[in-house]
Amino acid sequence: MYACICHAVTEREVAGHVGAGADSIEKVGDSCLAGTGCGSCHETLDRLIATHAPVRPCVLAALNGDRVA
Repeated sequence: MYACICHAVTEREVAGHVGAGADSIEKVGDSCLAGTGCGSCHETLDRLIATHAPVRPCVLAALNGDRVA
């Protein structure tokens, strides 16, 4: 399914860019143009960023109850 109709960017493409480190709509836009047209996809992009962002090691440690420096 398309995440951004203006630039024909699929949800799978956005997920790949998010997995590679694009952690904001601006960074997703820089990497694949999604979100740089009319803006109606921003809610979808926010959801995809939240869903596909890699979990940082310090977050994992905190979730496991470890002290994080």
